Amino acid sequence: MKCDDSRIYLSAYLDDELDVAESLRVQKHLVECRECREAQDQQLALRSALRDPELYAHPSADLSKRLQASLRRAAKEEAQSRRPAWTDWLRVGSLRGYFGWVPAAAALVIVTTAGALFLMNGMRSSHDQVIASAVLAGHIRSLQAGHLMDVPSSDRHTVKPWFQGKLDFSPPVPDLSEMGWTLIGGRLDYVDGRPVAALIYQRRMHNINVFVWPNHDSADSTIKEEDAQGYQILHWNGTEMTYWVVSDLNREELLDLARALRGH
Repeated sequence: MKCDDSRIYLSAYLDDELDVAESLRVQKHLVECRECREAQDQQLALRSALRDPELYAHPSADLSKRLQASLRRAAKEEAQSRRPAWTDWLRVGSLRGYFGWVPAAAALVIVTTAGALFLMNGMRSSHDQVIASAVLAGHIRSLQAGHLMDVPSSDRHTVKPWFQGKLDFSPPVPDLSEMGWTLIGGRLDYVDGRPVAALIYQRRMHNINVFVWPNHDSADSTIKEEDAQGYQILHWNGTEMTYWVVSDLNREELLDLARALRGH
């Protein structure tokens, strides 16, 4: 490991955010490099200084009460403004107008079920944000020298077997060269606490990471899009696999790749 790589990973190393292999690489480099050990000591000293209780100002009891009251009012106003219009007819009287007489218990079941569905959707969205951050970090990390590929090859029959014994699934590795997408290799990566396959395709000088792992949710072939830090991030849930695609390639071309992968 070079000093530049060590400095990039140092904060994650101190926060215990690296996998075992990367953590051991950083640790080995720190043993061998005096300058990087000094950088580590500086970060540890800064963290210790930031824990000094004298740096923190404690609000008065009166200010705390006023802040809490203000937050409660804001939360109540936001909840009222976001309440779906259809909740108005969930009153028993309105339910009679839609379905005839509905017992109060039935209305409670409807409201509870709807609330659970909204909660699940919110959790799913939040979880997607966590995954998006992880795959973006994996993509950026892969752009460091020597990190892009574990198995450099344009032959899918070389890349696909390489994952055997390293993953508990066999990732699809389609050959899309006739469509202008060149497979250049593969890599073992980690997302959301589990090992995943990272397939690397190339279009002109743009590297594209395609993260693949088994889909344990319902299938949804709709390609969802977002961008962060100048990178495009696409993902969808296939029947068997979940796909996340990350690159600095333009949106239109990256969508073409996603549709090609989805069709295989």
